[in-house]
Amino acid sequence: MNIASKPAAHAAPGQYLGFALQPVRLCHHLLTAPPGALVSLEHLDDVAVHYPNGSVLLEQCKSALKQNPVSDRAADLWKTFSHWFEGCGRGGIDVLKARFSLYVVPTRAGKLVQALHEARTEEEAASIDAKVGRLLENSATSAACASHLRSYLAADKNLRACVIARFRLENRDQSPVSPLLKLIEVTVPPELALPIARSAIGIAKELADELIRQGKPAIIEGDVYKRQFRSFVRRHNLPDLLVSLAPKPVPDDIEAVLAVRPTFVRQLEIIDVGLDETSRAVSDYLRTSADKTMWAEQGLLYPGSLDLWDEDLIRRHSAIRGEIEDTHTDRTGVVRGRLAYRQSSRIEAALEGRAVPGHFVHGCLNALADDFRIGWHPDYAALLHSDGS
Repeated sequence: MNIASKPAAHAAPGQYLGFALQPVRLCHHLLTAPPGALVSLEHLDDVAVHYPNGSVLLEQCKSALKQNPVSDRAADLWKTFSHWFEGCGRGGIDVLKARFSLYVVPTRAGKLVQALHEARTEEEAASIDAKVGRLLENSATSAACASHLRSYLAADKNLRACVIARFRLENRDQSPVSPLLKLIEVTVPPELALPIARSAIGIAKELADELIRQGKPAIIEGDVYKRQFRSFVRRHNLPDLLVSLAPKPVPDDIEAVLAVRPTFVRQLEIIDVGLDETSRAVSDYLRTSADKTMWAEQGLLYPGSLDLWDEDLIRRHSAIRGEIEDTHTDRTGVVRGRLAYRQSSRIEAALEGRAVPGHFVHGCLNALADDFRIGWHPDYAALLHSDGS
């Protein structure tokens, strides 16, 4: 499928389940897109759905938590239309194959945006043009709004009429998560709907982020996403498995922790495991910390179960260290420390009788190392003390 390549250069504020508005809408469109469709993030628009027949849905996402972005004098409203006019003019978008949606959450309204939503004919578009002209002449109109009103009126008259006829206002949701929950609640127990919705958004965002990191446009195949999501739901519905709800940390987050050198990182420096292993340890530590919080918030763990889990890991680590000290007396402390670290990382354990994700044991061990409850080098306490810890 051929897709126009002009990127969007705008973003919207607001946080929903820890995500900005655009990734939430990306997830929604990936779940609802027809077979063969692609969905893009901040490519042609905030979010766009690219259909197999060559048509496209362009969606601008506006958070209305602090102000009304669709009031008659809202600069954001008229900036949106100017953006679409430019996309259909110099941006290469075929207006006859495009639909235009302005998604606003929570519910907000305005007289002119409602008229734009309802307009279908050239006469109705001309009537709106006249109202926009009067708004421009009104002294109460801000300079920022007036600039976008002038851009609106400067666009080709026929183009304006075409865009207006294909425009829809989507302002029914009080939260962008609500339509996601309606889709998910029919497939999983009620108590799992919210964590799965959070993970669904995280999966979509991670797919987009990975494409961006590769220098590619964030265009995702809807069919591929649905397969990943269905696989995730099947795994999450297994009663003997705790599934990670946390997205994989991005490189910037990992580098930020490495720069701070927390205790568990210094413990790894002492045994000279190298940057790759240390980076993996940081990633697992961050993801594990997030999973602990999310599982507890969703009631997926009994209170106190993580304390028992930590005690079990400490006992197992102690046994591993003891065996290494008995059998590798000829090795240096650094080597014995690496052996203890790597053997401990292979521990297999169940939490409340349920299997845990691959990163979880490793992340928990590094959390214990960060709290000085375990160590890798035989003399880790003295070495960390001499390092200023």
